[in-house]
Amino acid sequence: MRITKIDLQCYDYLWFAIDANGCIIAFTSGGIGDVPEFVCRSKSETKKLEEYFLSLPSSFTPAKLLIDDDGSQMAIDAKDLAQKGIYYFDACSDIEYEYGYSKVSYPESALHLIDLPANIQKIISDHIIDVDVSVAERIIVKHAY
Repeated sequence: MRITKIDLQCYDYLWFAIDANGCIIAFTSGGIGDVPEFVCRSKSETKKLEEYFLSLPSSFTPAKLLIDDDGSQMAIDAKDLAQKGIYYFDACSDIEYEYGYSKVSYPESALHLIDLPANIQKIISDHIIDVDVSVAERIIVKHAY
């Protein structure tokens, strides 16, 4: 089953991709962020990736936060994902970067595609964002709709 345009407007989707170097990236759409076709084509695959990455221990690497560590849910989630080795971007909306994503946190040591089990590699291997996430501060994606 697809993720529909209405779904994207109603829910804050957590979705995952890999960069040009195989680093894992998490994105939260916030109901406003553009979401690519490779995510929208399958609710079940998107959910499977979310469940897998959220189940990883938060002890892989130290996290670097680009927001205040103020105890907010965003700060907690950003720190948790980065400690798993995952770069984290959140949807933002402004004049220059309409519906893009801004980096919120990053890991000291990144989790890579080759570190994942085969069943997860199979799903995420074509979820490619052609950037070097280690230097990208903003990411724009092509919306499925």
